[in-house]
Amino acid sequence: MSEWTQADWRVGMWSALGAATIGAIFIIVGLIGVVARPPSSEPLHQVDPYLAILEALMILFAALLVVMMAAVYAYAPPERKTFSLAALAFTICFAVTTCSMHFASLTIGRQTDPSVLPLLSHQLSTGDWPTFAMSLDLLAWDYFLGLALVFEAGVFRSRASRRLRVSLAAAGTLCLAGTLGPASGYLRIQYLGIVGYALVLPLACALLAMLFWQERNSGVTLGGSHEESI
Repeated sequence: MSEWTQADWRVGMWSALGAATIGAIFIIVGLIGVVARPPSSEPLHQVDPYLAILEALMILFAALLVVMMAAVYAYAPPERKTFSLAALAFTICFAVTTCSMHFASLTIGRQTDPSVLPLLSHQLSTGDWPTFAMSLDLLAWDYFLGLALVFEAGVFRSRASRRLRVSLAAAGTLCLAGTLGPASGYLRIQYLGIVGYALVLPLACALLAMLFWQERNSGVTLGGSHEESI
């Protein structure tokens, strides 16, 4: 039998709260970047320094999501462990992919002289399409993260956690729908994914933090009684 410990709820609550906070900061920086973008660029196009800040936030956000999903795995009742394990696995795939691409963009991409290596500089850019870096990043944020959120929603089945389950399922579905953008070449479809991970997901993280806070004193063996108490 799994046990929900004080350490589990503490790590889960703070990682979920941290992810919600980073998500809110991400929205603010993104909106500032949209206002400051060149008039002739795409509506959501980002430029430095706002793009660099967003990429750094993405790396931090991805790390927090891995920790949060690990706490969800510890929290899940035995009959829901498969859902939580799949969510954790896809979150790790998401984090490794996006962190690798944004770290490369922040380091190699910005230290490569475009006049010397124009092709490499362009392909390492996560702010332009189509590029190799952005293609992998969309794979991470739309496909891997979408699957992770859909499976995570399957962990929470009680009536009290309905809002959390619906928000996770909505965020995951929107992310998965966003894959149609790069797949079809019409990238504006990917705006659905942006709504999922930039707007709905931070809300879901806040709801999860609230759920973990409510469980702060439980420290009970998970099972039917625990699921009923959520």
